[in-house]
Amino acid sequence: MTAANVVDVSEWQPTSIDWSNLKASGVKAVVVRIGHGVTRDEHAADHIANATKAGLIVHVYHYYEGVDGELQYSVSNAKSLNIQPNVYYFLDMEGTITGSWPSIFDSFRNQWSAYSWNTGLYCSLSNYAKFDDATLVKQGVYRWIAAWGSDQPSNADMWQYDSKTGLGSYTSALGKDVDIAGKLIKEPDSTVVEPTDPNGNYTIKPGAFVGFDYSTTELQGGKMLVASPDGQNKIPKLAPTGAFLFNNADGDNMWTLIKPKIGTINGAILDTSTDFNGLTSEGHYDIRISPSTQGKNGPKDDNWGLLDVKVAGRMVVQTYYGDINANVYVRNCRDGTTWTTWREIKF
Repeated sequence: MTAANVVDVSEWQPTSIDWSNLKASGVKAVVVRIGHGVTRDEHAADHIANATKAGLIVHVYHYYEGVDGELQYSVSNAKSLNIQPNVYYFLDMEGTITGSWPSIFDSFRNQWSAYSWNTGLYCSLSNYAKFDDATLVKQGVYRWIAAWGSDQPSNADMWQYDSKTGLGSYTSALGKDVDIAGKLIKEPDSTVVEPTDPNGNYTIKPGAFVGFDYSTTELQGGKMLVASPDGQNKIPKLAPTGAFLFNNADGDNMWTLIKPKIGTINGAILDTSTDFNGLTSEGHYDIRISPSTQGKNGPKDDNWGLLDVKVAGRMVVQTYYGDINANVYVRNCRDGTTWTTWREIKF
């Protein structure tokens, strides 16, 4: 005789269920319907609380109605009920459904997986023929199949064998199931495993998606490393050729790091706002002193010149060679405190 180790309930079952009695009858887990369409199940919160209090493992399901905003609602509803990661979340698909059943289910699976819920599919054995079994297995989908008055389906992870009779002291209609694979009757793992496959079909999270995908910009080519700051557009960062790609925002971010170092790059051409006091790294600098500003803390000369910086212990010596009139100036700084005045060297 088939013995249920899981039951499933919805708002059709009262909140007065004796969960302790069901547990004594061999039930280890319950799957609670928490919503249908864009409406929360009336007894969802009570069923979850009462079953948990009795020591049963709780999983949940959503009944698909095909109304606008249903996918987003299924997420917000589960989050507001504090459904934890690694709990199984099933999509109940039955009756007349317009469109591709696999495509509809996959949209829910992708979204739910992004919140670290394990995903499952509930349908009748006849409707299961609409799906590709190998694909669902590869995706890790828990296959909950209803087959009343027949043998256990060979491709089911959980089998609903009856929903018209009761169990234990509960004599009204109750969904009774056998968890064949045994994953629902084990406590969910509290560890949240983040996706690591960059080519996986993950939902884009605003400001958090970085992976290999096709760019939504005008850049043509194959898959490239992209980032999504808004959760919709995919901005290329690494081209198929291996070249790094930068936009204006990247340049602005890098400039804050590069700007303080510009004055100490050997051989750099520096603008007239350059502060000579900041050039303390040994090297040669092509620098201009303009007649109007004369360069901050520079010698009184004009046009371009060569600044030679020598460092020895506590001493920094700057020697400036004028480009036009060949004048030479020198000064030094000891212990990094005060610079001497510029002295023109006469030959």
